[in-house]
Formats: sequence, structure tokens, C-alpha cells
Amino acid sequence: MIKAVLFDLDETLILDEAVSLHAFQMVALSVTRDASKAAQLAHAAEQHAKRLWQTLPVPALEYAAQIGHSALEGLWAVYDPKLEFEVLLEAHIVDYRFETWNAALVDCGLKADARGLEKLWRGLRARYPLYPGADELLVYLKPNYKLGIVTNGVACLQRQKWHGCGLEPWFDAVAISGELGIGKPNPAIFEWIAGELKVPLETCVVVGDNADRDVQGGINAGIKTVWIDRGFKPRTAIATLEVKQLLEMLPWLEAQT
Repeated sequence: MIKAVLFDLDETLILDEAVSLHAFQMVALSVTRDASKAAQLAHAAEQHAKRLWQTLPVPALEYAAQIGHSALEGLWAVYDPKLEFEVLLEAHIVDYRFETWNAALVDCGLKADARGLEKLWRGLRARYPLYPGADELLVYLKPNYKLGIVTNGVACLQRQKWHGCGLEPWFDAVAISGELGIGKPNPAIFEWIAGELKVPLETCVVVGDNADRDVQGGINAGIKTVWIDRGFKPRTAIATLEVKQLLEMLPWLEAQT
């Protein structure tokens, strides 16, 4: 019998990458006023962000990989001054953000204020639209299940998304890898939130879009899994249930008695 449903946040309940790509496009369009040139600049900025991220100090990159913090998140994250590796990230992040846009401008033969562009990008990125069915699903689930969030990333950024998306009232507990020092697919993060929810781990099900982290993490923890196949991440682990939309999981959940 399932007593608790554990949701991933990014790309499961809220859109993430699409918001980043929109921000790139809008910032680029503000420079070029031309859709074709804007597409080139936006692509260049995204690629340079990923390339430059790999030039950060190895300990910072290892920490980011451990908690699931990505290059694009590094373009707008706020870091905790009490955490050693986040202090290390913070020390390099201003130059990282500037160089992302400066390198993209140079690539495209354009001139603009790179620091102004990265600030504009951060403002446009701070949006948290929900996937269709997210609110409705939680309305149906809330009376019958404990609900938890299990999300990878730096604490300040994930808390910002969590508060900003408007879903907080539905949930009983939240586990953020950056706060705990452990991230999916490590089963310890699922054990931790089961303890917070006061339910046996084996009565939980994890719902997420990332087969590497969510599905494999659930498998590692010995619990049922639901993969939300958004169409842009590979099936690297086999979930208990696969769906395309959030509400499609309801009949299956109701049958788990």
C-alpha cells in the first residue's frame, strides 16, 4: 500500500529548461532585434555556459555533480556562504556569468554590455510555470497520501523555485540535496524524507522525469517509481510505471492497495 508520493521538482512539476531557453532567446533578441541572429546568439550563450562551467575548480564541479547543480543553474543561483563548496562556486560565478555572454557576443560579432545581459537573463529566468495537471493531481492526492519533494540542486536556488512555484501548501516535507549533502540517485535522500513524513520507506513511490536520478534512485531505495516521459531524456532505467502526463498516474496509484 502506498502511503507517500515523492515528487521531483524540475521538469516534473515545473518547467525548467524551457524557461532557460526562453530567457536566452529574449536576451539575444534584445541585442539583435532579429530572430535569426538572436537564435545564433542564444545558442552561443548556452553552449559557452556549458563549456565555461567545466573550467571551474574541480572540487566545485565535483560538489555540483554530487548534488545535481547544473551549468545553466549556475547562471542564476544564489549560494550559501556557510557551505565551503558553495563559497568556492560563488568566488568564480561572477566571471563565469560575464564570460558566458562576452564569449557569445564575440562569437557572433556583436557588441553589448555583457554584464547587463546576464542580469537581464537572471530576471527572465526567475519564473516557475507549472506543467499541465500539476495542481489537479495534487488536489486529488492530498487527502489520501503524504506528499514530499525530493529535488537536487543548491539549497537557495531550489528553495526559490519551491516558494515561487506556488505548490508549497500541498506538501508535507521537502528534501533538497544541497541542504542534506546527498542527492538522487543516492537512496539515503529517500530514506531521509520517509523519516520526515513518518512513513515506512517501502510505502513510498517516487515520481520524476529523470531516469538516471529519479527512477534509478527509487530502484536503489527499493521503492516503486513513476517516470514522467517528457520526451527529451533517455530511458536509462525501467520504472514501475511510465506516463506522458502527470494525471495519467492517478488510476495506477488508486489501484495500489
